[in-house]
Amino acid sequence: MIVNKPYTNKEYADLASYCNQNDCHIEDKGDYLESVPNEHPAPTHDEISEMRAEAYRIEADPITSQISRLRDEEQTPEIIEEINELLQKRDDVVKDIKERYPYPVGE
Repeated sequence: MIVNKPYTNKEYADLASYCNQNDCHIEDKGDYLESVPNEHPAPTHDEISEMRAEAYRIEADPITSQISRLRDEEQTPEIIEEINELLQKRDDVVKDIKERYPYPVGE
């Protein structure tokens, strides 16, 4: 979005509102103002590790706890089947977390 100079207060306010809603900022280009997308640096390996750890705590650990509780029960065919289903579900969750939070290439 571009606003030519001279601009009115309303034009500037509209540009500022646009930037607030679209993750950008205003740059003065001399004869005009322009909305420019904000750049976000890629997360570091440590930041990715923290995001993964949090996701594991929220998404995978409850499944692991459920598996552990079921293993404390008598191992009937139904319980064994439920454990196997939960193991697969946990594997799927872990795979999803790794896909959502890949480590930076080259580290």
